Amino acid sequence: MKIRVLSLLITLLLLNCTKETIRQGLPSDELFKLSKEYYDRKKYGTAIDGFKRLIFEHPGSEYIDDAQFYLGDSYLQTHDYENAAVEFRFCIQNFPESPYLDDAHYKLGVTYYKASPAYYLDQRRTHEAVKVIDRFITRFPESELIEEAKGIKEKCFDKLSKKGLENGKLYCKSGHYKSAKIYFDDIIEQYPSSSHIEEARFMLALCYIKLGREEEAKEIFEELAASSGTFSKKAEKELTKLNKRE
Repeated sequence: MKIRVLSLLITLLLLNCTKETIRQGLPSDELFKLSKEYYDRKKYGTAIDGFKRLIFEHPGSEYIDDAQFYLGDSYLQTHDYENAAVEFRFCIQNFPESPYLDDAHYKLGVTYYKASPAYYLDQRRTHEAVKVIDRFITRFPESELIEEAKGIKEKCFDKLSKKGLENGKLYCKSGHYKSAKIYFDDIIEQYPSSSHIEEARFMLALCYIKLGREEEAKEIFEELAASSGTFSKKAEKELTKLNKRE
């Protein structure tokens, strides 16, 4: 065990000692070229150092917006979402004519989505991701990234609807059916394409039963049963129970 630990420490030491660096005093074009090469090789730490140096040492360079964008993306690739968001926002705000403007908008949306926590925690970042992605889709409708952006938005909707679904289910368990209904209604209205939509509708129908609105419950169960979806069999069972009461 001690030998393995010692071997690991030696390996880490060697890796640190052989860390690649970019030499000082390079003109902006060479500095960008080398930094981009490290980026392409996924040597993001060295790339970050290079792009930051270009930005601070050559603020008037023609490569400044390129460096700004790739700095943000290097942070994104290393899961440093806070710094990535800062750099992408700076790129968007300060380089409105940059050819990277659409990419920066898209990447900022991705960054917020990646930074968002599990569904049961605060979803501020998820909401921010949706806003940025919507802005991207509106401003750059011809972008090649549109479909990918829509995919990110759907993932955000799934997370947000999951949070609402679980909140509604908690209210159901505690017997607060009117409050639960508010959550299920919101999911159905706000996130109709969510993967949780069938469960939200099924739970809404159960709430209707508890609230004495059996006809409305029956209508939902019939639609779910006919859909051959995940909740079709459960809906059929609930329909059978309702029909026996008549």
